[in-house]
Amino acid sequence: MSIKSLPNLVFIFADQFREESLPTRDPDVIAPNLQRLIDEGVSLTRTYTSNPVCTPARASIISGLYAHTHGLITNNLRLRTDITSIAHIYRNHGYQTGYIGKWHLDGEEKPGFVPPGPRRQGFDYWAAFNRGHNYWNSVYYRNEAEPIHENGYEPDYQTDLAVSFIENNKDRPFCLFMSWGPPHTPFYPAQGRDARWGDLRPESIHLRPNVPDTEAEKAREELAGYNTHITALDDNLGKVIDKLDILGLSENTILVFSSDHGDMLGSQALYRKGQPLEEAIHIPFILKYPDKLGRGLENDVLFHTVDFMPTLLALSGLEWPDAVQGNDLSQALIHNDPTLGPEAVYIQGKMGKAEEFRAVRSKHHLLAVKLSDLQTTHLYDTTEDPFERSNKAGHPDNEELERQLRNLLFQFASETKDKLVTERIEETSS
Repeated sequence: MSIKSLPNLVFIFADQFREESLPTRDPDVIAPNLQRLIDEGVSLTRTYTSNPVCTPARASIISGLYAHTHGLITNNLRLRTDITSIAHIYRNHGYQTGYIGKWHLDGEEKPGFVPPGPRRQGFDYWAAFNRGHNYWNSVYYRNEAEPIHENGYEPDYQTDLAVSFIENNKDRPFCLFMSWGPPHTPFYPAQGRDARWGDLRPESIHLRPNVPDTEAEKAREELAGYNTHITALDDNLGKVIDKLDILGLSENTILVFSSDHGDMLGSQALYRKGQPLEEAIHIPFILKYPDKLGRGLENDVLFHTVDFMPTLLALSGLEWPDAVQGNDLSQALIHNDPTLGPEAVYIQGKMGKAEEFRAVRSKHHLLAVKLSDLQTTHLYDTTEDPFERSNKAGHPDNEELERQLRNLLFQFASETKDKLVTERIEETSS
């Protein structure tokens, strides 16, 4: 494949954006450009994070490795520099690589200057910062430690930088990652508003059935702010889609919209992430690539963040290291055939000092265990109970199902060399 025929990649991900808040799923979400992307691309409706916390998930997205392999099992750790990232591979094939926005792979520093070199993991153009959420008074860094201050809403200027990057590299293949901070907290629903965001009325928000009445008022207030962020992001997504169209790059560009993890937003009386529950682990993955894929398709192949790297590289006609643990599901996309995917995905997590867990998510069930003693904590039939309101863990009537799912989880642990699990299996069986 000649360098001129290589497809571009634009990978946009919004922090803490859950699948349930796409405009196709939530009537309160105003997002015409997301709807446009859905109508023009392929929606992978069964996409899950491999770890519902920022740092581990982001490391998996760029490395194709599970958290127990890349080593970032919770937030604010630094990714080691001996890992081959997706950007290294694109760069090695002549691509201009770029990263814009929140990084969250370089330790505790906040906002944090990531110096040029190995800690940028193969991204050459850099307009980013390590971590933080300060959407109306934010900074970013280029190649010097002096912060660059910007006024206005953070995703607006980040998108302007992305559009300029695309314009400046239109005559060569490029790989651009853009990480928006919203709809992650803070919501600030009254700050920085303008006419494009519409009128916020929390009382009109429709809640998921698993939000208890005791949480209804708080959940509606949060969802009003969350949805406001989504509408503002959607406006910026439209700028990227339009620029690719204007430059004649749309046919040969892989354009992705996704996230690192979701947000409970009051479901099960819980908030934020770190839970082996649908609102925290189920994320969007919408892919537009007219040169190879169809339009307006839904595909329920089981897919997760560890699979992003090999699948995108395969669609680009590029290879990846043997060490990558994710699956190449490009054929499931090209043929729109979910049967070409796995029977389940493996999920692990830890939020702060909370108990670490392991989980498996199939199309019809979810099971999670505590890492400390491998006891089952969650078991849901997500077909008959999509809002996970009836936890069947430990119920005698479900012993055989629980046994099968536990065996599947332990098989994943063995195949991925998750020693913290396999060692405990040996301990409990001896």
